[in-house]
Amino acid sequence: MTTAVDITLLDLPNGEVNTEESVLDKYGYDEWTQEETSRTLPRAVVFAESIADVQAVLRFASEHQIAVVTQGSRTSIVNGSSALSDGIILSLARMNHIIDIQIENQLAIVEPGVLNGTLDEAARKFDYFYAPDPGSKPISTIGGNVATNAGGMSSLKYGTTKQAVLALKVVLASGELIEVGAPVLKNTAAYNLLDLFVGSEGTLGVIVEITVRLLPIPYGASVTGLATFNSMQDLTYAVQRIQASGLYPSMLEALNRVSIEALDQYENLDLGARGSQALLIFQLDVAVDGALEVAKQELQAAGAVKVDVTADVERTKEIIKIRQDVFKAGAQYGRLIVEDIAVPLGSLATVVARAEEIAEKYQQRLLLLGHAGDGNLHPDFILESTEGPIPAELDAAIAELLTYVISVGGTVSAEHGIGSLKKKWVDQQLSPAVVQLQKQIKQVFDPQGILNPERKV
Repeated sequence: MTTAVDITLLDLPNGEVNTEESVLDKYGYDEWTQEETSRTLPRAVVFAESIADVQAVLRFASEHQIAVVTQGSRTSIVNGSSALSDGIILSLARMNHIIDIQIENQLAIVEPGVLNGTLDEAARKFDYFYAPDPGSKPISTIGGNVATNAGGMSSLKYGTTKQAVLALKVVLASGELIEVGAPVLKNTAAYNLLDLFVGSEGTLGVIVEITVRLLPIPYGASVTGLATFNSMQDLTYAVQRIQASGLYPSMLEALNRVSIEALDQYENLDLGARGSQALLIFQLDVAVDGALEVAKQELQAAGAVKVDVTADVERTKEIIKIRQDVFKAGAQYGRLIVEDIAVPLGSLATVVARAEEIAEKYQQRLLLLGHAGDGNLHPDFILESTEGPIPAELDAAIAELLTYVISVGGTVSAEHGIGSLKKKWVDQQLSPAVVQLQKQIKQVFDPQGILNPERKV
């Protein structure tokens, strides 16, 4: 990459090029990445306000071979959008408009900087909703969600971001604007380039407009509940029974003993009053006659100690808040090093047991939670020190856990992306042929390697 170019030569139609040191420092890192990474100042932070701005930036960067890292709301956990030495940070935060909501077509067209929660609130005014609901829903952008194929609590029933995206406008490294997908529910006219960009983490192009599917709010009553168990193994058995029952839950969230203790302290609850070792939060967003009874029977048959179910709107909000607050609750104890694995459903119980064994072996405190219904777990290790590098014993624990996950056919990243922190695991999880093919795809879309280099591939 070149370094001898005057950044003031970058001329934007609408946006701003900022080189103030305080701004470079603020936007130079991902504030949600908890593992210590080197702080690097970018050459400039560009606040794009239009597609033309993005095109101008990429044409300039391509001409002068300058690295470009795209940012939304800077919530990457895997250091996926922090500054690279002498590169440009391209912030899309100001491209935050809902362009159109077309209820007749059950879709919305948005700019990448629109917050997930903002779009969902707008859709609900028409009795529709936006299904993808990552834990970062109030603060993460649709563009960032698309870049990482974000999931969430309702992914079990409605899928990840990929299932919601119909079309994209993308600016390539050359500055060329392309459109992939279409505002229709079925489309086989071209190779599926749409899915190629979803989850590509800004390494193939910059997503500048997104067409997403909206769904009508389900008709009928919903049921939400809590169930406690004597072990995480009992809980995973209950998950299997619920899924095989034909109830089609929209949420099956698992939390271990450390999570329960943290929540009890953070929210002044008594979830662990009976010595419960595991907690399941579940929801049926459409509960047909008899569904509640079947759910209780399946949970009790799996060894549930206590089952608390409600159809009350306010109580439902309280239960959902419990799950939403678990990261904040864990952060009471120190710094969370968040992992993001997914395993085959039949391996869920053994992986849970292995994670707890590894944590005990290396004397690490483990906040274990996740979307149990789709096999996506977040083993989060708690460090008392808020700063500094990861201790050797924790690094060893993570390495042993991820190696085991790969051995059972799982993945080291389900919904958070690869970034730079997990890049070393790509070669272990993927075959050499697939690794090489990914590099060739990157070369086609970004021949000079200026788009978020050193990440993903």
